[in-house]
Amino acid sequence: MMIFLDRQHLGKPNRWNDQGAERAGITETYLTSQYIFAAENHLRMQGFDVCVLSDGWYKDRHRRVNDYCADATGKCVYIACHINAGLGNYAALFYDHRSESGATLAHSINVRLLNACPELATAKTIAALPDDWTKNAYNTIKGIGKPVSICFEPLFIDCIAHEPLTLPDGIKRVGIALAEGIQYYLENN
Repeated sequence: MMIFLDRQHLGKPNRWNDQGAERAGITETYLTSQYIFAAENHLRMQGFDVCVLSDGWYKDRHRRVNDYCADATGKCVYIACHINAGLGNYAALFYDHRSESGATLAHSINVRLLNACPELATAKTIAALPDDWTKNAYNTIKGIGKPVSICFEPLFIDCIAHEPLTLPDGIKRVGIALAEGIQYYLENN
C-alpha cells in the first residue's frame, strides 16, 4: 500500500514561492506541511509507506504518482493537501464525481476529522466536477489514475472558530485524523 501526501501550491515552476491562502502571517503551505508531518509520522508508525510531494505542476505530480503506482500490487491513496479560505466554517473533502472509492475515503476521513476537531461546524464530502464551483478541487485530483484520491481542505484559515486548529496541537489533530481516516479506509475497503 502506498500513500501520497501532496503539499500543493508550493513548488510549481514559475510560481515556486506560491504560499496559498494567508492570514496574520500564517500561510496555507506552512499549515499543510504541519498536518502532513503529523499524518506521515502516524502512518509510518503503523507500517505504511508514505511519499510526500511538493514540487512540479500538478499534472507532473499526478504522472509521477501514477508511475509509482503502476506496478504496486496493493492499494494506493493520493491526498491533495490544502487549507481553505473565504470565511467558511466547515471542512471540505472533495472526491472525483466518478469515484465511489473516493467518496468512501472522503467519508472515512470526514468521520475522524469531526471527532478530533470540535472546532469544525461540519465536514462535507463533496463530489468534484470539471464544470461547476468545485472545478478547482477537481483539477487537483483529475490526473490521478489507480490511487483513490481526494482534495483535502480541513479548515478555513480565515475563520475565527478554526483558529485553534492553526495552532500546533490543533494542526496535529488534523494530521492524525487524516492519517486515521486513510488507515481505516485501507484496512476496511
